[in-house]
Amino acid sequence: MMYDQLDINEFLFDITQVGNWEGEEELASDNINRVYHRLFETASDDTEITLFREMLDAIWPYWQHQPGLVELDDELIDHFIAFLIEEFSNDSEE
Repeated sequence: MMYDQLDINEFLFDITQVGNWEGEEELASDNINRVYHRLFETASDDTEITLFREMLDAIWPYWQHQPGLVELDDELIDHFIAFLIEEFSNDSEE
């Protein structure tokens, strides 16, 4: 797990940082934080730190204006993380 490599708290959000989610700010912050935690848990220990940070930096811009953020479940998070890792793996190979 990448928890040993970077401090996850650098990336996590609280309800005051997610913006307006029409009363669902706590759920939005909880869900975006679940996405960050899942990436930390899923990424391979041999992932280059620079690449891993790029993946982390891509999460919030992707979800920031997506209404689906407040509807995320574990399966959707897993699919997103798989997509993210695949996209960045493909980009680093080019």
